[in-house]
Amino acid sequence: MSTGNRLPAAFGLALAAVLFLPTTVRAQTGQEDAARAAAENELGPAEKLALQERRIAEQYKHLEGVLLRMAELSAATDPRRAALLKKAVAQSKDQLIAVRLEQLVELLGKDQLSRAIKDQTELDLDLRALLELLMSENRAKSLEKEKERIRRYLKQLNKIIKQEKDIQGRTTGGDNTKRLADEQGKLAEKTGKLAKDIQQGEGRKAEGGKEKGKNGKGKGKDGKEGAEDGKEKSESGDQKGESSDQKDQKGQKGQKGQKGQPGQPGQPGQPGQPGQPGEQSDQQQQQESEQNPAEQRLKAARQRMKEAEEKLKEAQREGAAEKQEEAISELEKAKAELEEILRQLREEQIARLLAMLEARFRKMLQMQQEVYIGTLRLDAVPSTQRTHNHEIEASRLSGKESLIVVEVDKALLLLREDGTAIAFPEAIEQMREDMQQVVQRLTRTKVGKITQGIEEDILEALKEMVEALKKAQQDLEDQKPQKGKPGQSGDPPLIDMLAEVKMIRALQMRVNKRTKRYSKMIDGEQADSDELFEALRRLAEREKRIHRVTRDLQLGRNK
Repeated sequence: MSTGNRLPAAFGLALAAVLFLPTTVRAQTGQEDAARAAAENELGPAEKLALQERRIAEQYKHLEGVLLRMAELSAATDPRRAALLKKAVAQSKDQLIAVRLEQLVELLGKDQLSRAIKDQTELDLDLRALLELLMSENRAKSLEKEKERIRRYLKQLNKIIKQEKDIQGRTTGGDNTKRLADEQGKLAEKTGKLAKDIQQGEGRKAEGGKEKGKNGKGKGKDGKEGAEDGKEKSESGDQKGESSDQKDQKGQKGQKGQKGQPGQPGQPGQPGQPGQPGEQSDQQQQQESEQNPAEQRLKAARQRMKEAEEKLKEAQREGAAEKQEEAISELEKAKAELEEILRQLREEQIARLLAMLEARFRKMLQMQQEVYIGTLRLDAVPSTQRTHNHEIEASRLSGKESLIVVEVDKALLLLREDGTAIAFPEAIEQMREDMQQVVQRLTRTKVGKITQGIEEDILEALKEMVEALKKAQQDLEDQKPQKGKPGQSGDPPLIDMLAEVKMIRALQMRVNKRTKRYSKMIDGEQADSDELFEALRRLAEREKRIHRVTRDLQLGRNK
């Protein structure tokens, strides 16, 4: 298993090697032997490029073969990974990547460099997309990290909202304006820092800082805001009397369009003003369009706080309270944006987990059907005619059932890590216990009605779980266009309440069905064998567990 876990990274590195080997300019690595280097030095520039392109094409063909082979090897133990590898190969075939690499060899051999460069650019994009697909298996970990990052932002934002409401309350309540102005200024800086943290968390710090540095605005190396503050002030300086809701109606870009109107001369940082290039407005719009919506809201809230600070310094309580109200409104909107991002991340996480579980349960269903057919085949042989070979076959079936138990353990681990389902883990636990019974009974070559009945229950449970997971995926897909309700920041459950209730009902029906089956084997009201007595005892224990799960679901212990 440890080798299997390293496969995606190995494939990613292999494809990255192909992807990032330049095909237009080649430098000797120093690892080629002297004879080959000497021979290549005698070739013309186009011939050298063609030769090296040929090597890349051969490496890529080998990589495709490795991907297919590993997909075959991992199909039995990890169907999800096998499906991912097959999808990558199919995508490669559809885009004719290997063929296009061969075409590049011909173009370079004919010294058609201009066309080769164009084809290389297109091929580079397709290779990058393929690399992204192969590395997508690490998405589960990155999703959890991203969720934790958003939760951290929300925690900080909630504190800021609480502090701003406190300052506003004391502003209207007659507290000392100088002290309030100082607190307001510090909170504005804290809000600005949170906006920067969000920007950096999205990986836009270095790129954005570099780009802004070229234009002489934005952050310097010392992290100071510099002209960025001036930009924020210019965006809001001509609209200080405008409420936050009014600005929302105009929109971010519309607000920029209002700059430079007649009656608003002398605003710094306005397009069309002396010394200011007219295209700067488009550049600012592009930068803001790349910002996280919550980041934009936080910057707007910070500006309102700075304006409230100025009002407090001038002892204008009413004006300060108005700006504080606008700041709170922006903060609440930022919170809603972050909660929406968190909801979308959770939806993606759920979709991946449901697909993974469905694939695993389908695999278990197929394996269990094979064991069941083998059990029926052995039972068809009269016990007096069974040989040592039949015992070996029963032992083989027992071993196969043990492999199904391993798959069940993996599924249970996924559900427990998620922690939002109650009935499903219980159903899987009960199914696992049945599988363990089958393992033990087949080891003793017990292939009669009791063993077959347990296997039938397992098959029924697996089919119900596959259908439930399919429906959960469809429900999730149907709900995607809808946004989460305001104020709902918690993670939605993997399986909804209705599906959980249906699973509890299925558990109860199986207990009832097995009770009737056992009743036909009992003479009167007493079990005629220790085996039946033990089976009835297990049923009684399951009834208690079903009651407990139902109560836990009612009390919302999955939230």
